[in-house]
Parts: sequence; structure tokens; C-alpha cells
Amino acid sequence: MAEYITHANQGATRNQPISQELAQAMSFLPELGVTMEVFSGGQPSAQQGGGRVGSVRHDHGGAADVFFYQNGRRLDWADPNDRPIFEQIVGRGRAAGLTGFGAGDNYMQPGSMHIGFGNEAVWGEGGRSANAPEWLRNAYYGAPSGPSGQQPPAQGQQGPSQGQQQQPPMQNALAPMPQQQQPPQAPQFRNAMSAEAFMNQPQQNALQPFGFTPGTSPFLLG
Repeated sequence: MAEYITHANQGATRNQPISQELAQAMSFLPELGVTMEVFSGGQPSAQQGGGRVGSVRHDHGGAADVFFYQNGRRLDWADPNDRPIFEQIVGRGRAAGLTGFGAGDNYMQPGSMHIGFGNEAVWGEGGRSANAPEWLRNAYYGAPSGPSGQQPPAQGQQGPSQGQQQQPPMQNALAPMPQQQQPPQAPQFRNAMSAEAFMNQPQQNALQPFGFTPGTSPFLLG
């Protein structure tokens, strides 16, 4: 077994070691300067018979009840100075594939934690999910990232106050008004002949070229 894990469950009902998969999932502990002590480990399945207790999570070492130590001191999630370490253990353990965590007041021993595989869940007193402490729930599911649990806008997206359409800039009331373009005027046609000249000009009969003279009817042929 890994050097960062010790077993102190020889006299417990669940006296089997934890599985290799569980030990591997906790391989990040040395990076935190933390060691883990197992006081309740694996157990045989119901079909195999033998000493067992509780749910099937502990079958074949798939889960363990443990204490954590740092610099020879047992850590306690009730200590505000130790709480961030437990939160990291939950977060990194979940990223490594662990799915079940249990801790909290009136659940097992102070400072202890259940870790392992099985159905995804967190729980506290009485093994009930509703009793999971808030820090454990946040470490497992992710704490809200903003007021009222709102997530901040993703990069490249606009927030509530940024997506509003900008208003056009106000014009200065004292600025001179732009000159209005005059509508195009009708072209001025020059009259080649004045009205007086037109009146004085003798009228020509359009039928004169055909031999008709004024005062005669073109339909009277004689």
C-alpha cells in the first residue's frame, strides 16, 4: 500500500484494506503534505458472507472511513484553519473519480470522513444528504460564484449591465443648425418669343401649303 496511507482497522468489522483504485484516487495527498489513516476499510460482499455492516459502499475496499494528518497532527474539519484542507481533499478526490463523501457533526467521530465510490452523494448526521454540512456540499458540487449564486459572465460575454443598447450621443442645443438643403427647383425655360411678339405675329394657316386660304372651308370644293 502507498506510504501516505496507513491501516488501523485490524480490530474493526470492516477490517480489509482499501482497494488499489481508492488508494490511487488519493494519490494527491502528498502534494498537500497530508497522510490518511483508515480505521474502517473494506468488507466482503453479502454473497461472500463474513463480517460486514452498513451499505455496500465498503465492499471490496471501495470506501473507507478515515482520519487525515498533517505534520503529525490529526486534522479536524471543525477547525477553521483545517477546513480548507478538507475542502481540497473533497474537490481533488472528486476530480480523481471519488463519488461519496460523508462528514459533519454527529456523524462518526469528530474530524473523520467517509471517502469512496458508489452513488454520487454527500451526507452528514444519520447518513442523510440533507444533513451534509454546507462546506462539504460546496466543496463537492462547487460553491456559488457571485451574489445570489449567479455565475459571472463567461469571457467574451456581456453581463447584465453591458448588454444594453447604447443611446445615441446628445446634440448640443447651442450648436448652429446645419443648413437645410433646398429642394431642387424646376428649370427655368427661356421663351424664345415674348408674349407681345407672339401676339403681333400674323397667324399662319397650317393649310395654306395645300392651297387653302383663310376664310374658306377646306371641305367646299366648288
